[in-house]
Amino acid sequence: MDWFFDNIEKDIPFGYARFNDGEMIGIGESNTFVARGDQYVTEGLSSALKKSIMHKQDNYFIGIPCSLCYGYHNKVANQIIGEYKYLTSAVATTNRNWKDFIEKFPSTVKGKDIIWIGGKDQKVEALKEMGLNIVKTVLVPQVNSWEFYEQIKQKVPAYFKEGQIVCISLGPTARVLVQEWFEEYPDMTFIDIGSNMDPFTRGVRHKCHIGWEETGFNVANPCKECN
Repeated sequence: MDWFFDNIEKDIPFGYARFNDGEMIGIGESNTFVARGDQYVTEGLSSALKKSIMHKQDNYFIGIPCSLCYGYHNKVANQIIGEYKYLTSAVATTNRNWKDFIEKFPSTVKGKDIIWIGGKDQKVEALKEMGLNIVKTVLVPQVNSWEFYEQIKQKVPAYFKEGQIVCISLGPTARVLVQEWFEEYPDMTFIDIGSNMDPFTRGVRHKCHIGWEETGFNVANPCKECN
């Protein structure tokens, strides 16, 4: 996770798109459901995900599945991407790193303008209370958010300014937006932030969020590579 905070602290724009097991399923097969059932993968979304995972650009970080937990998906991802300088983990900011991420992220982005794009079930006021300077919020239905891709892609850039950080929490749709926007606006930072903030914005805790207060670690399956 060091690269993540180093870039923010040094004001180096970057993109971070995470292709975990759900996205890899979507790349390999359309007409299926991913993102805990919230996203139906159309042929268009499947093609867009494949395009985004194949994209290469300075400071465009591609997170892929764990080779131990998702060996097949990891292998496929590596085959698609090939040799690439900015290859990282799809769970770099969560799992074993989640507590550190939550403690450090608000202070690292303090004073920086943030655009938040997420589902309508997210309460962004909780993020503002954490100290995030959110200057624009865009919320769409969290189920099948891909249906709103064109609308978001066309309208949201009107709010973009150099140096801003755009956090996207919209399942597979976020991966595509991060890649396409970072390619077009390389002077900004685009983060596929996933469910990192779910305990605060939605009151929802997944296994990676549970257990820290009781044991000092999460209750997700232990793994020497990713958790």
